[in-house]
Amino acid sequence: MLSRMINNRTGHRLWAAALVMVLAMGFAAISAPTAHASEPSSDTSEAEKSDAPAVPQIPDTVIVPDPVSLSVVLPKSGTIRQVVFTIWLEATSRQAVPVIEQKLPKVINAFLVDLQRLMYHDTQQRFEKREPGKRGFKYTAPDLLPPPPPKTEEELAAEAEAAEVAAENGEEIVKEPPFSPFAPVTNRYFAALQKKLLRTGQGVSPPDTLRSVQVRMFYDFWPGDAK
Repeated sequence: MLSRMINNRTGHRLWAAALVMVLAMGFAAISAPTAHASEPSSDTSEAEKSDAPAVPQIPDTVIVPDPVSLSVVLPKSGTIRQVVFTIWLEATSRQAVPVIEQKLPKVINAFLVDLQRLMYHDTQQRFEKREPGKRGFKYTAPDLLPPPPPKTEEELAAEAEAAEVAAENGEEIVKEPPFSPFAPVTNRYFAALQKKLLRTGQGVSPPDTLRSVQVRMFYDFWPGDAK
């Protein structure tokens, strides 16, 4: 009797241990694929990064000075207009940036001379032709353009081959201008103003250092018109 009870207990223990092992193996088989599927592969993450759209950025060839502000006073009426410009300078290369920064005070002073004269005439016209409260004007430049995707190895090889052929024929391929994030300005007044400021800036900067002048924002305030 005693030996039979011992044998029964031993058999129950072995059967229970076997059942636990089977359940553990089944759980592992079910959970392993699920855990593996929840972790994205490195190839997938790299593909997502490469497909992500480029984000517009300010290149390291762009100088962002403090906003330029000035006041215009019409003597006869005593009208005051306060204007603020946000102006960026785009250098021709990284090496030209410190050169322009060294001349920056002189460049900004030259801008102020132009802006003071232009804004005086603009203020006079707006005062005469517009009613109080409708003389103010705000301007914001177009958004920056995203950088183009990097060239593929095939494109680089094709360019190198074309350069070799041109050199053999005694010709020279004109290089593409470096990418600029600035979209064309559709506002004719500010497009003309940028060209004017560019000529002024180039006149007081070393040659071949200043590529463009960008008016990024403008706003004004007429204290006499405020209610």
